[in-house]
Amino acid sequence: MSSHYEKYKETIKRVFKRNYRKRTIWVNEYLSDKFCTYCGESENACLQFHPHEKEIRRTTRKKGLNEEARRDILKLMKTSKIVCANCYLKLENEIIEDLPI
Repeated sequence: MSSHYEKYKETIKRVFKRNYRKRTIWVNEYLSDKFCTYCGESENACLQFHPHEKEIRRTTRKKGLNEEARRDILKLMKTSKIVCANCYLKLENEIIEDLPI
């Protein structure tokens, strides 16, 4: 392990965590005025992007916060329906009908 990393190990970890939180907050802020397409649920913690939830969350964690890095994520968000976790499961199990975007 390099001496530079050893010297700044804690700072590197702190910056990484701070940036990770900022990316997570950005997605939650996007959902702040949204609600479930099916039942109207508006609690951020419950809302997901159907069908791209996993890809959006995974990509958000990896990419930066600048406009260029967000472009692909925004495209996925705009082609997704906002649904609550409960309705997401119902859609995945074909209990409710998938509506066009």
